[in-house]
Amino acid sequence: MTQIEINPGQLTNAARGLDQFVVPDLADAARRMADSYRLDPPGLGALLSFAEGYYNSVADYQLRNLETAVQVVQSVAAGLRRTVANYHAAEQANVDMFLAPAADDPDGYLGGLGDAGFPRLFTDPLGGLDGLGDGAAEVLTVATQSMFVGLGVATAAMAPDYLPAPVTAAAMVANGFSVIEAARELGAVAATLEGSVIKKFDGYATGATAGWVDGSVVEYRDVVAEVSRELGQVQKALGALSASLLAVAGLLTAFWLAFVAFTAEFFVVILDLTLSSIGPQALVLQPIIQALGAAASASWLTATGTVITVATAAVTLLSGVVKEFAAVQTFDEQGDGTPDLRQIPIAWHSA
Repeated sequence: MTQIEINPGQLTNAARGLDQFVVPDLADAARRMADSYRLDPPGLGALLSFAEGYYNSVADYQLRNLETAVQVVQSVAAGLRRTVANYHAAEQANVDMFLAPAADDPDGYLGGLGDAGFPRLFTDPLGGLDGLGDGAAEVLTVATQSMFVGLGVATAAMAPDYLPAPVTAAAMVANGFSVIEAARELGAVAATLEGSVIKKFDGYATGATAGWVDGSVVEYRDVVAEVSRELGQVQKALGALSASLLAVAGLLTAFWLAFVAFTAEFFVVILDLTLSSIGPQALVLQPIIQALGAAASASWLTATGTVITVATAAVTLLSGVVKEFAAVQTFDEQGDGTPDLRQIPIAWHSA
């Protein structure tokens, strides 16, 4: 039988630090993410709901990873205490292999799509109203977009060929303030993980190895390195989520600023031509009105298509931002939908 060679005080202090400082910080990060990543209705809008569904599925997977991280770190601390108990019992430094308790499974893409802001207007109308009611700025933003869509419809009443433009714009009505707020919160959580939580974990977990020369320390170090690597991937993923949301918010803002400016002026032009077309000049002016409506509609449909294409690329780039992440499955290395942190065996045994 191999005798344990450790510094019990180092392991005990490490376990205490993990429980008292790292676990609460991880739990707080998970809570902040759970409270902030979903976009208030109408989210990114009807036409971008499929992209928002992808974003939701990635965010939900990383939330489950963070929730699992709390249990993993608790398990590492418990393993250190068990090693100290073995030492006092003059036994081997064996910590039986076990995995972190199961957190809720990620919802996946379909769950993320159903959780997008636009579908929630219909599937959870009261919740949607509550979401909009959280901030006057959100209500005003959505109302302003809707008002100019209405003005576009009024323009189409005079120039019917223009109708596809406001109809399409209606499907682009988005909650920009909610998008920016979610991006800021995700970025803040990522910064906290990078600047504090991971460093604390590495510091306390590595501190346990001082004076530990038993063969089990190699396996323990492997466990610590794997947990730290996974936490680093969560941090990078949240940073990527934040950056993607900000990019999409910028696209939508540019689109709506242009649409609002154009719609007001175009309505005045079409109204003036319509009033002028009363009488004999109608034969000349009506074809001009319809041609202007068709040209403007085609231009805005093209602009809408560009926004959708670029926004989709910004969101789907999430799968390639971190080289270790592949699969549309939400950065899941095993590809089985189970948070990677849940699959790390917490185990170390004497040589």
